[in-house]
Amino acid sequence: MESALIAIAIILMVLSLFASMIPFMPGSVLVWLVGVVFAIIDGFDRVTYVSIAIMTLFMIIGATSGLWMQALGVKRQGGSCLTSLGSLLGGMLGTWAIPVPILGTLTGAIVGALLVEFLRVGELKQALQAGHTAFKLYVVGVAVEFTAGFAILLVFVISVWLTG
Repeated sequence: MESALIAIAIILMVLSLFASMIPFMPGSVLVWLVGVVFAIIDGFDRVTYVSIAIMTLFMIIGATSGLWMQALGVKRQGGSCLTSLGSLLGGMLGTWAIPVPILGTLTGAIVGALLVEFLRVGELKQALQAGHTAFKLYVVGVAVEFTAGFAILLVFVISVWLTG
């Protein structure tokens, strides 16, 4: 029974990990949640409190990466907080306007950053740079979210293996 529960948890974690590549899907949170639910069901015998703490740290990094990466990245490239918000709102609108996973969000984020930056400074070159930055940050953000989810899965597997 325990082996089946571990297998189910790992399968759900892997599925959740791949869900992190879908826009606005909190993949690292889902991976973490499966690990925490398993730990509770198991009485924290196979997944320890220390493992849960480490998994929680990775979850926080992954779940918030879309926010802090946009804010830091756009600002670092000379953009403004408004440009970051334009990219975020554009990504949300793009997700619903173009319901093709990743394409709509990415297009919206780029157009949102480009439009806000153009309206803010009135220079096409700087607006194009903001759109390019939004693209890079989106790709890096997805990679960070995926990596955080993978790290959670890895901590889970190591904890189950070491306590077995």
